[in-house]
Amino acid sequence: MIILLLVSLLPSLETMTYETYDKGKTGQMAVTARLESLGYHVIYRWENRVIDIIFDTLDMSTVYVEKTVGDKTELHAEKKREYEVLFKGGRHSHRYEHAAPIYDRHAIEYALRGFAYKEGFKKTIRFHVPEFTIVNADVTVVDQGTIDTGSLGSIECWKVKLAVKVLLFGWSSHFWIEKAFPHRFVKFEDAKGEHIIRLIEYQQDIE
Repeated sequence: MIILLLVSLLPSLETMTYETYDKGKTGQMAVTARLESLGYHVIYRWENRVIDIIFDTLDMSTVYVEKTVGDKTELHAEKKREYEVLFKGGRHSHRYEHAAPIYDRHAIEYALRGFAYKEGFKKTIRFHVPEFTIVNADVTVVDQGTIDTGSLGSIECWKVKLAVKVLLFGWSSHFWIEKAFPHRFVKFEDAKGEHIIRLIEYQQDIE
């Protein structure tokens, strides 16, 4: 049985800055994370986008996620009796049963911090792709090593592969998750190397 890391092991407050690389264009993404009464609350901000997420403190699955671009809501998903999804300002909607934890693709980087990795680790999760449906995705440890973060130095990480298949189409990407506390999400890279995210600044406050 795969055991999740206790959320109490994660800092109660964090601020992070990531360097982003998107098909030759560089930028920065700011992330704040805080333990609150409703769960682990994480906010991503970059360019004119904001993604507001609440994770379940037991399994780090998605309780709530809202993505806005400028002043428009692109996605709103919430776990109620069903997993309810509204996107494009509510013009499209879906509802899914959620007997198993659901991990939304907009929230997966932070959720991957919650698994207790080791050599040979593999787990199938229920993965929400808003444009399609909820599908199975495999989370697998494929390697380990250090990532150079510049001012933060080199961080020893698990290299984790996320592989998704929707009907006849499939894709995969890699995430580097820090082996030691506080198990930071350090780097992301898609299969083609066209999209890269790398941690460059970090602060925490254990309240």
